[in-house]
Amino acid sequence: MRKIIFFIVVIFSLLFSTEKINCQKTNEIDPIKGIIKKEIIKYPEMEIQDVYKLLHQSAMGSEHAVKDTAAVRKWMEKEISGLSWNHKEEMIDTISPGGKIVRINLRPYIKAGMNTEKLLNAFVKTANKFKGSKEVLERNLKCFLEMIEEGEVDFPKQEAENYFNELKEKGYPAVHHSKAYGEKYSPAYRVVAGELISQLKND
Repeated sequence: MRKIIFFIVVIFSLLFSTEKINCQKTNEIDPIKGIIKKEIIKYPEMEIQDVYKLLHQSAMGSEHAVKDTAAVRKWMEKEISGLSWNHKEEMIDTISPGGKIVRINLRPYIKAGMNTEKLLNAFVKTANKFKGSKEVLERNLKCFLEMIEEGEVDFPKQEAENYFNELKEKGYPAVHHSKAYGEKYSPAYRVVAGELISQLKND
């Protein structure tokens, strides 16, 4: 039963429109805008830093290539052992149009009896093989700024622009979640390519 529920969740999480690169003002909702709105509804304490992290992962995938799988396994085991279990989350947060990249939340994944070694392998494959795009990241950031300007989200536009420009000068590095986000939601997930979700199925 858990397997059936898991793959129903997968199917619905991947039902997004074809990806649009340009953030244009049309009657249709741009897919990345829909993702941003959905995340803000689920995590209303998000700050600009957390939005950037979301859009960075959406465009770039995992933050770094993985050279030491053993170290990554140890890191995940340590994180799991220290998890607080009083947070309700969906198992899968789809964070890029078309489901190219997703966040697999550890708490519901483990509660469903899913295989953590398979999740680790999917994470490592994503980190080492997914081809990110700074062009897509920049366009996603532009979409977010347009959303602020149009009143679709409530963030200070000048602060967001300054923050994004500062990170652009640094080459768009990965960042941590904000302190407020971390304290409120205790995020614990792995970034995985959507095409690898089928490999997480228990035998």
